[in-house]
Amino acid sequence: MIDGIIKYSIDHEIADTPLFSDYGELEALRRRLFALGLIGEKDGIGYGNISMRYDDTDTFFITATQTGKMPVLPPEYYSFVHAYDFGTFKIDSKGRHEPSSEALSHAMIYAIDKRIKAVIHVHSMALWNLMKSKEYLATTAEYGTAEMAEEIAGLYKEHDPLENNAFVMKGHEEGIITFGRRVEEAELALYSILKACLEEAV
Repeated sequence: MIDGIIKYSIDHEIADTPLFSDYGELEALRRRLFALGLIGEKDGIGYGNISMRYDDTDTFFITATQTGKMPVLPPEYYSFVHAYDFGTFKIDSKGRHEPSSEALSHAMIYAIDKRIKAVIHVHSMALWNLMKSKEYLATTAEYGTAEMAEEIAGLYKEHDPLENNAFVMKGHEEGIITFGRRVEEAELALYSILKACLEEAV
């Protein structure tokens, strides 16, 4: 299957994305990641996505599918995921554009711990290789699949997610994920890996 293409079943309502007060914070994060090349487009396929839990609910806002090439995302390029079912691999969403192909992976991360508020998925070959070599927590399934969601759940049956808030996607070349109780925590987890990578290169 082509990278970046939605694989889950979806019931998407074309409508204005609901307003969310944390849009500015989430978009500021995305612009920083775009500037670093961790979100972007390669060979015509967008990569990288971010999301944020909506208040204390099981719902979340996530960047829309195939937006990687856009340096700035207005609110209409975020999608609201208001229901999901891991058993049927289905998502219910609302917005002007459908959610990222990784939406169910994000959903599983939110499901494993109610304290998690933000998820970052970026691409970097250097960081990906470092995390594999340092034996970070890892998934092996193809991106965006039911198997991927199941593997994420399995990783955190034995590991505290907030003490191990990064993993490498061995089945998704260049893909890594970090998350946290706040945007800052998820971002710092990513930058700590970047720092380790830079130190390795010296």
